[in-house]
Amino acid sequence: MQVTVLGAGLMGRLLAWRWARSGACVTVLERSAAAAPASAAHTAAAMIAPYSERAVADEQVFQRGLRSLTLWPELLAQLHNDTGEHIAYGAAGTLLVAHRADHALLQQCRQTFRHYGVEAARWLDAQQLQQLEPDLNGFSSGCWVSDEAHLDNRALLPALQRAAERFGAQYRFDSDVQMSNGQYQLHGQPLKADMLIDCRGTGARDWPHGERPRAVRGEVCWIESTEVFLTRPVRLLHPRYSLYLVPKPSPPGRQRYILGATEIETADSSPVSVRSALEMLSALYSLNPKLAEARVLQLDVNLRPAYADHIARFEQRHGALCVNGLFRHGYLQAPALLEEMQQQLNWPLQWPSSVQESLA
Repeated sequence: MQVTVLGAGLMGRLLAWRWARSGACVTVLERSAAAAPASAAHTAAAMIAPYSERAVADEQVFQRGLRSLTLWPELLAQLHNDTGEHIAYGAAGTLLVAHRADHALLQQCRQTFRHYGVEAARWLDAQQLQQLEPDLNGFSSGCWVSDEAHLDNRALLPALQRAAERFGAQYRFDSDVQMSNGQYQLHGQPLKADMLIDCRGTGARDWPHGERPRAVRGEVCWIESTEVFLTRPVRLLHPRYSLYLVPKPSPPGRQRYILGATEIETADSSPVSVRSALEMLSALYSLNPKLAEARVLQLDVNLRPAYADHIARFEQRHGALCVNGLFRHGYLQAPALLEEMQQQLNWPLQWPSSVQESLA
């Protein structure tokens, strides 16, 4: 069976790996260069935080997130078996904090968690916060959501490619597939395969009809500190944005983080604005003044694909299975979405044993 996957973001790479290890002849076509990954999955912080997102995420997104918390360790274990590579997976939860002037936001968060019966949330006073994260600066209270996780996406994405290639998949970069006259075409020639799977994200805005995913801009900053060592993602609640700081694998004696906050309704992919950088870095400084001496490693921007309801979906259209709309919840939803496709489309994919039992 010939399976052609359009797009080498998170969803495309997961699908290519699963189909290749199930015996299909898989080709992945990606418009960016191999040395310059351009997917939103590469830029993302890669949090699996359904509870922290509960106030702004739809019920379906929340339920997928809960399922993904179970599926990710299973998939990463199998990826390790296939490649010998260990992908860092942090399961120490998420810490939510707010400055005194914004303390009402924590109370709203408490009410939301109480309304939805979130049992994973533990409310902490200043002393308990210091015990949990000694390098946080002067917060009087906070909330620790213990059952959440984050992973090393910049190690995961190439590992998924290597795993798929081990089972015979071919990745073809600099391959910009476009819709023309109602057909998927590459270099002006129609694409042919037993199964076409469109995972192009915002690239699918060339669909000729039906709802198209819109682009939502997100900006992030990579920093490195030799003085501040946090062990879990921290979210700083704010009236205009919710800043997140996520620890990433780092050299000895240093701690790298990805910092993000912005969500802008635009398809503009130009470099990070001064205003956004100032807002992010000012909020960062408020977590601990020692972060003023952290080094800025990279400012990055990308476009997240989103439907009007912010719910990812898969559907048959234009002669392909189109998987899109993961928005800012790609790592939160992707494994669960993959499982839904397996169940609803009766795909012969090989799952980890415990997952396979749940599908039986």
